[in-house]
Amino acid sequence: MEIVCFDMEGTLTPEIWEQIALNTGVEEFNKTTRDIPDYSDLMDFRLEVMKKHNLKLSDIQKASGELNLLDGAEDFLNSIRSNFQVVILSDTFHEIAKALMEKMGHPFLLCHNLEVENDEVISYKLRHKQAKKQAIMAFQSIGYRCIAAGDSYNDIQMFEVAEKGFFMNAPEKIAASHPDIPSFHNYDDLENAILKSSIFVK
Repeated sequence: MEIVCFDMEGTLTPEIWEQIALNTGVEEFNKTTRDIPDYSDLMDFRLEVMKKHNLKLSDIQKASGELNLLDGAEDFLNSIRSNFQVVILSDTFHEIAKALMEKMGHPFLLCHNLEVENDEVISYKLRHKQAKKQAIMAFQSIGYRCIAAGDSYNDIQMFEVAEKGFFMNAPEKIAASHPDIPSFHNYDDLENAILKSSIFVK
């Protein structure tokens, strides 16, 4: 059996924090792992900005709920499910991803948790410094082949251990820095590449 492991934001959905930037007018929230590759550094930065502007968890949840999947992502996921198990390996947080999970048909999500008090985000808990890599290695340890797709620096850890990895919607500067990883901007092309990587689907 094979599992296809997807990053979420930028790959299947818009960036939640970019929607927060749009809602609040706070430009700093536009920064993602494309700009600050270390996720702990990025979240520390975001928490500082949230505190500065008195932004609450409910504000983040509102922004997340306003988003739809990227064009074609829903049909793509439904098609992939006909041949593979689907897992979302994301550096988002369970507390803010619920609305998007519903729109994706509630796939299995492995991500992080926020520490919240009275609607204020106090801190966060990362499952592991390289949670995506560790998840794939765990799946492989119980006999699964893993194919991975993502759009940013924090997805490269998946590609290092997956049987096959692909960029989807990656900025040119990221894709160009890893020319050995096939890069796509079309779900049909990505699906064809995933199918060709399978040893079970013929």
